Amino acid sequence: MFDDRATHEIHSKEKAPLWEALLKYRDERKRSFHVPGHKNGEAYSGDAAAQPFREMMALDVTEITGMDDLHHPEGVIQEAQQLAADCFGAEESFFLVGGSTSGNLAMILTVCCQQGDLLLLQRNVHKSVLNGLMLSGAKAVFMESEQDSTSGLAVAPSPETVAVALAAHPEAKGVLVTMPNYYGMGSDLTGMAQICHAHGIPLLVDEAHGAHYGLHPDLPAHALSCGADIVVQSTHKMLAAMTMGAMLHVQGPRIDRALLRGRLAMVQSSSPSYPLMGSLDLARRLVHAPGASAFTAGFAAVNTFKRGLAQRLPRLGLLQPPQPRTAAGGAAAPGGQ
Repeated sequence: MFDDRATHEIHSKEKAPLWEALLKYRDERKRSFHVPGHKNGEAYSGDAAAQPFREMMALDVTEITGMDDLHHPEGVIQEAQQLAADCFGAEESFFLVGGSTSGNLAMILTVCCQQGDLLLLQRNVHKSVLNGLMLSGAKAVFMESEQDSTSGLAVAPSPETVAVALAAHPEAKGVLVTMPNYYGMGSDLTGMAQICHAHGIPLLVDEAHGAHYGLHPDLPAHALSCGADIVVQSTHKMLAAMTMGAMLHVQGPRIDRALLRGRLAMVQSSSPSYPLMGSLDLARRLVHAPGASAFTAGFAAVNTFKRGLAQRLPRLGLLQPPQPRTAAGGAAAPGGQ
């Protein structure tokens, strides 16, 4: 029997509703009587050197009819964010035009909404997390990071460390960790999420460098699938959005969604960039429509690099994640992480 629902799902993944609306606006070539002041790029019509810039400006619109509103989406932005939630495994997803920085600020301001609220976090966090603490007036307890036995590099606190910290500070409003770290090293956050939830608090994850996680079987699991409640990803870092393009994903009952929307409106521009948001829609479609096969060429390149490194520069070691054990007791073949 023909499944209309399955066909609709495939077609939805292939859509980029916000980007398509921008192209439609450009092609209709309407006369602009509103901001931006460049008037669809016409201000640069006499500057030959600026023509590539002029082409992009034809997509640089504002909150006019048909273009929706990032801070109160009801149309193409809402649809684009729903597709992003489906792609990345969230209940709700929000486009960010200020990079993961704006997402980190918003999630801290949401969870620590009263002066003096306490947040547990690892030591090696991004400066935007520290800025979020200052803006919220929150108190911080920094947990000791673990040390990777092979490289000596600092990785996230263990679930045991989190449990000890929560026993000492039961008033904590949440736990925030960075995953992966700035060396590309990640770990399973399931145990940490379970401990947080047993204490009735959310797990916040700065997953800025892990927007690709969970999109292929050979990639690490993403934070949401491990049980994290609110996650920030830099779509421009490991996927294909424009610089400053990022997303915030949320799930579960532990995050006040209405307060989160207010905080996002507080820390983001009231005049968000439509080309930037359109690039988020396109970046999502680029991995959503083909699924795991979107990473086939990338994994092939990684494996070619590994072989070349072993053959031509054997004196250099390659730090890789721990490999699962096979039934016979040996290590399984290295994956493409």
